[in-house]
Amino acid sequence: MSRELYFISGSPPCWSVMLALEVKGLAYTPRRLDNAKREQKSPEYLAINPRGQVPVLVEGDVTVCETLAILSYLEAAIPTPSLFGNSPIETAKIWQAICDCDGNLREPVGQISRPLFRGKAAEFVDKITEAAETVRDELALYETALNENEWIAGDILSAADLIAFPVIMQLMRAVSREDAEPLQLAMYPLADHFPNLANWISRVEMLPGYDNAYPPHWK
Repeated sequence: MSRELYFISGSPPCWSVMLALEVKGLAYTPRRLDNAKREQKSPEYLAINPRGQVPVLVEGDVTVCETLAILSYLEAAIPTPSLFGNSPIETAKIWQAICDCDGNLREPVGQISRPLFRGKAAEFVDKITEAAETVRDELALYETALNENEWIAGDILSAADLIAFPVIMQLMRAVSREDAEPLQLAMYPLADHFPNLANWISRVEMLPGYDNAYPPHWK
């Protein structure tokens, strides 16, 4: 059965799905959409996903939209290796970590990265510094959790890691920019401020298939 993934390079939700496919050892055909050309809003793509959003997984006559829906679909279809735990408590911890990332980290990271990527740091200094305070608090919670475990939700790699990793990598790419340096955001280099998180990133980068999932336009 053919398996296709529609994605935009550098999109954290898309990256999460690509990592999941690699972790589960699933072959797929990447269908990259050009955000600059708004290909995700083309009539051809809207016929696949009327919302014009990514990622979308197409497997035979099955189409699944939204990151968590895709991860859940893959987990149900191919249970091993598990991304959502092998016991009720493991599953609860993983989903809690996913909710924490989506509810508390993703948006403030966007408030930092969007103006920095667009070269508008000077225009949004107050919003960036305010968001950075929230993000540092969230990263501190990850740092504490990773002091006790190798992975965000416990002793095994899970969907929680695959959801959080692209968000944090987007953050690092933004705060490493030259125009972020005067803002003194106290997050980069990550190892200087959150060494456990830096080590966790290294572990994710060592996963088989990691290079295949890496955003093409970042290479």
